[in-house]
Amino acid sequence: MHPDYSTILIVDNAEFIRMVVRLRLEGAGVAPKNIHEAGNGQEAYELITTQGIGNILCDYEMPVMDGIELATILLLTEQRRGLRFVLFSGTPLAKIAVALAETGLDIPIIPKTKLRENWSQTPILSVWFPELAINLSPQQK
Repeated sequence: MHPDYSTILIVDNAEFIRMVVRLRLEGAGVAPKNIHEAGNGQEAYELITTQGIGNILCDYEMPVMDGIELATILLLTEQRRGLRFVLFSGTPLAKIAVALAETGLDIPIIPKTKLRENWSQTPILSVWFPELAINLSPQQK
C-alpha cells in the first residue's frame, strides 16, 4: 500500500496534546477528515497498516509502544521509506538524539513547545510534511 500523503496521524497518549495538534493542523488548513489520532504506538501501527497514512507526528514517550519503537518498526524493520515521521517531546532533545543514534534512525525531533505555535503563520507543514502542505490551497500555505 502506497502512503496517503493527504492524511496525518497524531500519536500521543495525552488526549489534550492530540487536541492541540489537531487544532493547529485544522487552523493551518488541513481538513478534519484527514487528521487521525492514536493514543500509543501500537494503535498508530494498526492505523498506518490498515489506512496507509503517510504523515506521522508522534510523541517520544508513551506507554505500550513509544515513538522510537514505532519509528524503528516502520522505518528500519519494515523499511517503509515513503513515510514522513516526526517525533516531538518535552524531553530534552539531546536525550532523544542519543536514543535515536543508538537505533540508526535519522528523523526530525521537535520540542513540544512548537505545538503551541500558529501553524498557518509558520512553515511547519511545508518543512515537516511537504506532501501534506501541497494539498492546501495557496492562501493556506
